[in-house]
Amino acid sequence: MKRLILEIRNGGLGDHLFYSHLPRIAKQTGIYEEVLISNKSIFRNEDYKKLIWEMNPFIDGFTNDSGLYFYPDRIEANENLLDKMMLLYGMDDGKRMHEPEIYYQPIAETKWQNSSIYDPNYISYTGDLQRGELIENWFIENKITIDYQMKKLGKNYLSINCENLIDKTSLFEFCSLLISCKRMYCLTTGTATLAAALKIPVTVLYGEGHLQLFRHSALHKYVNVGTDYTLWDKIKKQLRLFLVKYIKLGPQ
Repeated sequence: MKRLILEIRNGGLGDHLFYSHLPRIAKQTGIYEEVLISNKSIFRNEDYKKLIWEMNPFIDGFTNDSGLYFYPDRIEANENLLDKMMLLYGMDDGKRMHEPEIYYQPIAETKWQNSSIYDPNYISYTGDLQRGELIENWFIENKITIDYQMKKLGKNYLSINCENLIDKTSLFEFCSLLISCKRMYCLTTGTATLAAALKIPVTVLYGEGHLQLFRHSALHKYVNVGTDYTLWDKIKKQLRLFLVKYIKLGPQ
């Protein structure tokens, strides 16, 4: 039996969703008969495991064995990040511009149906941005009123002046919010990738220096709000990149 074991070594929501289409393609193309998830995979939140993998009908289970792990650093013309993932794993269903996939249907909540919501949280680099002023200015310039802002979840966020906060305690509740609200605005994070999996178009904001590689969904509108980096900030950024490349300190 031809078996594919996926081992996801980056633990974020988006990191897992980037691979979520592979089990279906593996089975439908006939390249693999069995698809498993390695227990050595990293999960920042146990809900990721439940939502993305345990509910996926093309997953045959979990294993303690190590698995394959590929992660691209670039894409070619006319393909996106998820297409590149598929090709790196030796599969090709002949389609391009794949979207992430989940097999959970959340229940809509009517109380959010007329609301515009902004999620200021991020983990990975979302462009040369340090504060939320440029994002708030973009909302003002485009006459957009934000009704609610998601509560800060960690040390990385670009918040705006909005006192109405939403605190969703589970990923499944957050899915309900995404399908319920009138408009969602977010950064280039797992929120955008999850929305794509739910087939919900959102507006994704990012700063200068952000890689096209991670603006992967054809559903979304991506907006470059510029940068608030000073000259010294740019020098420090280049120094960090130099150290990572030449002294092998690893990602910063």
